[in-house]
Amino acid sequence: MKISFTPFLLFVTLGTLLLSCTNNDAQREFEEQAYQQPSNITQTNDSGTITSADNDDWREGPLFEGLIDIRPPFPNPVDVSSVINFEFEVTGVQSVNGLVLTIRYTDGSFGNVYFNQQTPLPPGISAFQINPAELGQFGTVESARGLHRVYLFDLNNRLISYGDIKVE
Repeated sequence: MKISFTPFLLFVTLGTLLLSCTNNDAQREFEEQAYQQPSNITQTNDSGTITSADNDDWREGPLFEGLIDIRPPFPNPVDVSSVINFEFEVTGVQSVNGLVLTIRYTDGSFGNVYFNQQTPLPPGISAFQINPAELGQFGTVESARGLHRVYLFDLNNRLISYGDIKVE
C-alpha cells in the first residue's frame, strides 16, 4: 500500500504544528508578564462596574481565550471589613478543569486562597467571594493591607488570568 501526502494534507499538518508552537510561546510570554511586581489596579465599584482600567489586569491567557471570561474582582480597592467578589463565565464545553486562586506574598512565596475542584467547570457564569484578610501572608488585617498580585490557575497548573487587588 502506497501512502502519499498531498500538498493540502502537508499544509494542514504544518499549520497545526505552527499554531501549537505559537500558542505555547504566547502563553509563556503571558506567564512572564504575570510574574512581574504588582503595579496598578483595575478599579471597580461595589456593583462590579469598572471605573478605571489597568490593561495588564484580568486578561485571559492565550490557552484560555474564548473558553473562559474573567471579570475584574469587585470592589477594588477593597476595605478589609468587606469581601472581594470574583465572577467568571465558562464559555466552552469541558474546557476548564477547576479553578485555583493563588496569591504571591510580599516575600515572594505563594499561597492558595480558593479552590474549585469541579472538572470540568460547567458552562455559564459562576462566582465566589473571599475575605480580604486571606490575601495577607499571615491571614491578618495588617498583613493584608497593600497591593497584591493574584493568579487564577486551572487544576493542571496552567495560568488562566492574573491581576492586582488593593486592600485598604
